[in-house]
Amino acid sequence: MTLNGIERNIPRVLFLSLFPRINRRNHTANVEVSAAELEALSIIADISDPLSSRITYELSPKHCDNFVVTHLTTGQQLVILPAALRRILGLSRRTTEGVAALSAAKLAEVGFIIEGGNNNDSNYQYANYA
Repeated sequence: MTLNGIERNIPRVLFLSLFPRINRRNHTANVEVSAAELEALSIIADISDPLSSRITYELSPKHCDNFVVTHLTTGQQLVILPAALRRILGLSRRTTEGVAALSAAKLAEVGFIIEGGNNNDSNYQYANYA
């Protein structure tokens, strides 16, 4: 499935169960996606492709003892205050580095810009599937 230029692998059975109204004989087409369906697709995609939601974080003296957080799929990096990251991820005060798999909502809460996320500005978006 391609959504806003990002290709994601969704198991066929799960995709068809989410969109029972599509013609199952078509292997390539466009489908209108509601906000709720888009959120369900994001959850399915995160389960199907665990690397899409993985981050690394490391406390960096070079960045005033803040955490440098990297989204592994997109390569985005950001610097976040230690207290904020610990609160969002539920980390111990002694944690200085690690890897985590986050939901799309948590990625946004950390500060990452995720393409194809839930867009509340419009009621529907279109996704291509093949």
